[in-house]
Amino acid sequence: MWKYKGYDLPLDLPLIISALVKLLYYEMMICFRPLPVIFAKIRETNFDASPALSTQQTNIILDKLWRACGFWMARVLKNPRPCLRRSLVLYSWCKKHGVESKVVVGVDKDGDVLKGHAWLYVRGQVYREDPELLARDYTVMLEG
Repeated sequence: MWKYKGYDLPLDLPLIISALVKLLYYEMMICFRPLPVIFAKIRETNFDASPALSTQQTNIILDKLWRACGFWMARVLKNPRPCLRRSLVLYSWCKKHGVESKVVVGVDKDGDVLKGHAWLYVRGQVYREDPELLARDYTVMLEG
């Protein structure tokens, strides 16, 4: 086994590949289903029977998933705004592993343009985002 950019290879290959599969799945779901339906489907996910992960283990895996989603979205799917799909992938992983989480979708008006953003709460804390910036810039429209 060797380390590459924070991944333990080949051990993390299933995680990296599953990120791509989930991103493609949610890309299609977003086209055909409203977000509340997608959130409800994720909430219905059965917990994994494996032993509970520690907070540190959870954070390490979420970080790897975050980076894998960013890579796949930017390099393969050519989508420079991965926030919603990435948040859905991480949210579904959290639900599957019994980690308290929720996805939030907010909007901000920039002149005449509405811009959206999605982010994740893990164990009640905003994950990898600036909570003050989110509170200041975005109006929450949907929580899952």
